Amino acid sequence: MSLANAQRVLYHEGLLRSTGEPLGFNPFAVLERLQSIRQLDRCVVSRVIALLQRHPRMTLGCNISAQSTRLDPHWERVLQQLADDADLARRLVIEITESSAQPSHEKAIEFVHQLRSTGCHVAIDDFGSGFATLTFIQQGQPDLIKIDQGYIRRARQSPLHVKTLKHLIGLCSTLAAHVVVEGIETVEDLAIAQECDAQWVQGFLFARPKALIDGLEEPCVIALR
Repeated sequence: MSLANAQRVLYHEGLLRSTGEPLGFNPFAVLERLQSIRQLDRCVVSRVIALLQRHPRMTLGCNISAQSTRLDPHWERVLQQLADDADLARRLVIEITESSAQPSHEKAIEFVHQLRSTGCHVAIDDFGSGFATLTFIQQGQPDLIKIDQGYIRRARQSPLHVKTLKHLIGLCSTLAAHVVVEGIETVEDLAIAQECDAQWVQGFLFARPKALIDGLEEPCVIALR
């Protein structure tokens, strides 16, 4: 959501959730540890693309692990699909998470460039919490950087952390067209984000995850570029 105008939505994020009993552990971390997350990422991306095909006014983002940031036959097919449908490509945001290292710095940069060449948008998710480096961001040139929610949580506790968040937002603004502050849960968090000159914010203060398609087809800013 835009801090300047609550009616402006950058895009919606598609989340993968378990429908059964709580597992008691993070399955994504386990899959990354087992080097098996790429198969899940393929399923998620395919599902999101199918949703975008069925709902031509929807704009969606989805997470993939940094382990998936290398071209293979699956991604070659996805790239061709996006290249053949520019409208679909501009409504898709691929968010690369920081919870695992990239298998290859050079291949990851090529991966990002290939995605963006189709018109698809690329985001760095949870920035500042894991493995993504400034060098990768400078060379990959993502469209968005999403600042990890840990920064807003720490900013609640100390003016020093408020200053840190403000400087981080300023730095990220030089590296990507859009910077999102994650983890906005209270009006106090929102005030901190405003103090830090945030452009875009995300968090439970505005909406919680829900299994709905209705209401997700309003025009989104990132798809209008």
